[in-house]
Amino acid sequence: MPYYSPGESLVRERSDRFLRRIYFMRMLGTFLCFFPILSVLLERGASWVAVTLLTLNAFIWPHLAMLISQRSKQPNQAEFRNLAFDAIAGGAWVAQMGVCLLPSAVLTSILIADRFSAGGWQLLRRAALFYCIGFIVCWPFTALTFYTTVTDRTLWLTLPLSTIYIIAFSAANYSISRKLRDKQHELEKSALMDPFLGLPNRRLLDRRLMLEFERSKHDLACLMVLGVDDLKMVNDLFGREAGDYVLRSVSAILRQETGQNDFPAILGSDEFVVILPGISEEEAYAVGYRLLLKTSEIRLSQDEGFQCSLSIGVATSKHHENYNQWLATAERALVNVKRNGKNSIGSAGRAEAVA
Repeated sequence: MPYYSPGESLVRERSDRFLRRIYFMRMLGTFLCFFPILSVLLERGASWVAVTLLTLNAFIWPHLAMLISQRSKQPNQAEFRNLAFDAIAGGAWVAQMGVCLLPSAVLTSILIADRFSAGGWQLLRRAALFYCIGFIVCWPFTALTFYTTVTDRTLWLTLPLSTIYIIAFSAANYSISRKLRDKQHELEKSALMDPFLGLPNRRLLDRRLMLEFERSKHDLACLMVLGVDDLKMVNDLFGREAGDYVLRSVSAILRQETGQNDFPAILGSDEFVVILPGISEEEAYAVGYRLLLKTSEIRLSQDEGFQCSLSIGVATSKHHENYNQWLATAERALVNVKRNGKNSIGSAGRAEAVA
């Protein structure tokens, strides 16, 4: 079995999914096209050669096309060449049917929709060119005649093509669009979360702050800004790995010790925010004490005497015109706490240390 790097494996997996989708739709399409085309060919007295080629196109070509793509060094490029042959064959069979209106219209519509879905306007333009080539080359063999009769048999045999294939086509496209939506959701989530600390980043914090500030007009809310004390000293004395360990430990405490409706997030390199909706300043202080005590339990293997601490600034949502002012008030409270000795909680009106 050949070895693929992670990047190559992902590309190969996507290519295989594309090939399988085209293979299934080609098998279904050629099978359903076989019957109305055969009906018109028999009505026009077509030769056994035309019937044989139609049979090969319907029942052998899908498997041969898949084999060609799988064995190619560039499977997607090989499949696009197969799609070009499909377009040529489509034009050829429309010509052989003398442009019999109903099956020709359904067949052409399916080719257009399928090619546009697979490759957009670029592939559709190429397919249209090959379709015209197939039609122009084969129409002289029918003496350039039109066959306008649509018998009951041809009508009934065309119905499965115009219904079953469209349903399958829609289901396949829905599956693709659902996977794209899921992937988009994952990308949006990763863009709004810090993968290192597992907390929302500043972009998501701003959105949530704005939302909670609007809600707080009808219900009280508090905001805490937390700074890790002396993180630079930890980095200088014990290395950045020790500083990263402290940040991850504090992040874990914020996730574990805050309530279901609370919102912890990252504000800066050593600062965090916790939005506390629906609580008073006294209740916010109680949460802050719990965080201070839990943080004091963080230890470093490099120094058994090390004790981590936080400085916390608290602000209620009252008397602020917007969420930026609310955040600025909590940040000023944090600065005051750091100036007055750190390892404590403070707000605009008071500051309390933890023993």
